[in-house]
Amino acid sequence: MIDELSIIIPSLNEEKYLPRLLKSISEQNYKGKLEIIVVDGKSSDNTVKKAEEYKKSISDLRIVSTDKNIGHQRNVGAEKAKYKYLLFLDADVLLAKNCLNILHNKTVSERFVAAALHSSDNIYFTDYFFLGIVYFLFLLAYIGKVPVTNGDFIFTSKKNHDYIKGFKEGAMLGEDTDYGVRSVRSGAKYYFFFQILVYGSDRRVRKVGRIKLLLIWSKAFLHVRKHGPIYDTKKADYLFGNH
Repeated sequence: MIDELSIIIPSLNEEKYLPRLLKSISEQNYKGKLEIIVVDGKSSDNTVKKAEEYKKSISDLRIVSTDKNIGHQRNVGAEKAKYKYLLFLDADVLLAKNCLNILHNKTVSERFVAAALHSSDNIYFTDYFFLGIVYFLFLLAYIGKVPVTNGDFIFTSKKNHDYIKGFKEGAMLGEDTDYGVRSVRSGAKYYFFFQILVYGSDRRVRKVGRIKLLLIWSKAFLHVRKHGPIYDTKKADYLFGNH
């Protein structure tokens, strides 16, 4: 049973998306001990101000500031976390209703890493085909015992996080996949929670395109499994990093 949970959210210029995530968290009915740690990378917009407004509806919400880099920000959040279990979420996701209640009833090992099912927060008919491919690849990876961890939802224990010395810092892409790969290779158990649904922002799909994004992710996944995270985004033609 997951009766204590620290949710860690790295943010950078997320004034549009972070409030939606915090609202979805505030509407959960989690029965255990819960803290939320927003780790901001010195945003130049109103991200921090918007997050502060949710201290009224989330009793244990902390906002800390550090240098920007998503791996570094996650590690800072983990260092400050007071609970046994850690859930890393990207700032532009939404938690489905009862997501944390489902998580509360899970049984896990001492050292583990887990992922969840994803969908889009603004889905079009053509996206169902795209998601179908993604789900099929997830299923193949799960059957083949290949860990797939995406920054939208990475659930683990503090014991595992400390054992693998956290996320690799400085990377621009693939630090989330690398986290899962290193966890499993070092003996952690891998779970995929098909009952838990997380809605991700469609901004990457809209900006890059479905097919191109799928190719970028696939290429990056293969690279990370063999060589580790990508530090030069030009190699992956990835356009994100400022939010």
